[in-house]
Amino acid sequence: MYLCRRLTEASYPQIGEQFGGRDHTTVIHAYEKVERELVTDGELNKIVEMMCKKISP
Repeated sequence: MYLCRRLTEASYPQIGEQFGGRDHTTVIHAYEKVERELVTDGELNKIVEMMCKKISP
């Protein structure tokens, strides 16, 4: 969900729909949780950045 939000223009409801009809508040919670974790977890930050580079054109 985090990567979908970060790498696309999709709205929270659109992302939620693609993840099995999840509510937009679930997507917001997931996105914000990862954002908080990225601040304190250097390994997670490296992984997310690597994935973004591989996925982005």
